[in-house]
Amino acid sequence: MNKRNNPFKLLLLLITIGILLFNSEISYGQTTSFYGTNKIQSNGFTGALYEVKIDRDRNLTFVKIQQIPTKNLKRLNTVTPSFNTKIKSGNYEAEYLGVLQNDGTYRSSSCSDNWGWDNAKTGQSYFVTYIFNGAIPPGLTDFSLIDAGSYSGCRGYGFSNYTLNNPDNHPKTNLSEYTLKQKVDEQNDGIVGIYEPFDKSGYKLGCIKDGQTYKLVYLSYGGTYMSWWKVGDVKAVLRPSATTGIFKGDWYMGNKSLNSDIYVTFSGTTMEIIINGEKNGYLKMYPTNTNSFASGSQKSSGTGFAISSNGYIVTNYHVIEDAKSIEVKGINGNFSKKLSAKVIVSDERNDLAIIKINDPYFTSLGTIPYTFRQGIADVGENVFVLGYPMISSMGEEIKLTNGIVSSKTGFKGDVSQYQISAPVQPGNSGGPLFDKNGNLIGIVSAKHSLAENAGYAIKVSYLKSLIDLLPQTINQPTSNTLNGKALTEQVKIASNYIYMIVVNDK
Repeated sequence: MNKRNNPFKLLLLLITIGILLFNSEISYGQTTSFYGTNKIQSNGFTGALYEVKIDRDRNLTFVKIQQIPTKNLKRLNTVTPSFNTKIKSGNYEAEYLGVLQNDGTYRSSSCSDNWGWDNAKTGQSYFVTYIFNGAIPPGLTDFSLIDAGSYSGCRGYGFSNYTLNNPDNHPKTNLSEYTLKQKVDEQNDGIVGIYEPFDKSGYKLGCIKDGQTYKLVYLSYGGTYMSWWKVGDVKAVLRPSATTGIFKGDWYMGNKSLNSDIYVTFSGTTMEIIINGEKNGYLKMYPTNTNSFASGSQKSSGTGFAISSNGYIVTNYHVIEDAKSIEVKGINGNFSKKLSAKVIVSDERNDLAIIKINDPYFTSLGTIPYTFRQGIADVGENVFVLGYPMISSMGEEIKLTNGIVSSKTGFKGDVSQYQISAPVQPGNSGGPLFDKNGNLIGIVSAKHSLAENAGYAIKVSYLKSLIDLLPQTINQPTSNTLNGKALTEQVKIASNYIYMIVVNDK
């Protein structure tokens, strides 16, 4: 095509375009030829969809249009799309970039451009190739070219209800979320599991081991629906590096084009994916015994606190989950003696459990010195946490941290939780969260591993609902003797009712 090209230049240009379209330098993922079967009649020529080529390497789609004069024309202008042109396949869309040039690049072009051929002959084919900014994902076979036109009335071709030869050759695992969990249970090495994004619009991914590599498996997506992604599709293949926990991998982008320059790091219960310099964080959600308060691949201890004198203690569900035996240390300040306990009622969804000491040597926990807060705490309120974090390195003395209520909602906007700035660590699970007056307002449950001093606590109202399910009525605390005292005094008094929960034979 040209603006008033002479015949020699026209011939050279047509040869060049033909070479560019079919030589091996352009790697197309899939080609569908229509050969201009269905022609649109226009003034002096016909137009037809001739070919669609999907270039997955360059993440482009090429749409080749054929124009044939129905009479000899001194000038045949190509039908150029308006800027409001797109291709559509399923719910996938890609926008018009421009027209292919003879050097293999594209140039922006609009309807007002006078591009075409001089001295066009009757019955001879003339081709123009449009370029769109995305490769149609594998498995999508319906195709339409849509030109919405411009404000000036400019409008190009429109083709609908064409079928592409575009098989779904994307790598798959054929795993459902259920069978993936089974494989994770078999392979559990601290890395495999199910991860959810900190960004709600991201991918939910499973991670499984495959020989010396790991695979990330697509489970769901929180953003715009992408019909071409199916549960069990491979999202990435991770290759180990010389540094433990750091992998380089092949990542399939949203339209399933391949990006071979991504990095993935695993640290405790989090996964971070770095694509083109952009970081995305994920939190491990399964197995639950490898959450952010696990020590290694199994739980060993957590924190609990008394809610009645006759031995009822609150902790997190994930602390006692699947426990074969539970022991409580610190009753009446005695850490050399452990008393046995059993689970009475639990709430896996809200990560709460109530256990009861059933040891023959147990007598009483005494009068509970704190009460349950009525109503929701406000953002900015001072709070403090007591618990037994990281006892293997920090010892068995109770630890105090304090801060404020950062948000009335927790991880990913969970309304059952507060976000707090008081630092928490593995072992704080199940510990109490108090307001400045010593009222119990929450139960510590998790921390955000990719943020400084961002922890989460379950609101006490959810504990109240669980207490209602106990098989017997308990003598809940009725008076708050912590109120009005300095923090040091509050800690001294409350510490006698906060215990180390030891879980054995996980």
